[in-house]
Amino acid sequence: MPTSAIPAALSYADADARLGGALSAVFEGAGASPGYDEVLFFDGDLTLDGDFLDAINELRPGNDEHDVELIVVTGDLTVKGPIALYEDRPGLYVGGRTEAETLEGGDAEIYIHDGAFTHLVYGWYNHGSLQTGIVDTPWVIDYDHHMEVGAPDARWVNNHEDDDDADFAVGDGIIEAFVPEVVDAEDGSLQVEDFLDRLRAGLPVLRQHRTQGRSRVDRGA
Repeated sequence: MPTSAIPAALSYADADARLGGALSAVFEGAGASPGYDEVLFFDGDLTLDGDFLDAINELRPGNDEHDVELIVVTGDLTVKGPIALYEDRPGLYVGGRTEAETLEGGDAEIYIHDGAFTHLVYGWYNHGSLQTGIVDTPWVIDYDHHMEVGAPDARWVNNHEDDDDADFAVGDGIIEAFVPEVVDAEDGSLQVEDFLDRLRAGLPVLRQHRTQGRSRVDRGA
């Protein structure tokens, strides 16, 4: 069973005040409430089993049926499963270190500090944002997303367009480098769900002759 601090339901302003303005310093609409009326606030470390959102729903006070808008963890967040936030709510802020199987973002705003992700960090589509400190992960995949990710040891994939700064990109390396089971042959992009399934199964995703990508810039700053 997970162990955690007891969550509290706070207003955005109260949560921001308890964090010394850390929320309003990073979320859109800095200095005001960026559309988050209520925050699920964990004061301390949080450890969860399984899917992050499923586990969070089990911990909500009284299993309240209304949607969680923003999740704040003041300490370390450890998830024995994926963190996948594709809808615009909830957003996520972690004040300590974050560890999980994956970190996947879509329409939500995600702000974490340092961390480690077993399989990948993935940013999907051009809404929301995903920002991290220095994280340890083997893969970072960007599909036209606002990403500020410090992952100096990761292979980077631009899954939307050609990109000289990425290790692999649509139109420049994906079809040639990756096994066909994870590639969309029509547009030359990765099929991320299939890619992740193979990683979880311990199967190779790169062709045997392509163990390295092209030389990449230092992304650890």
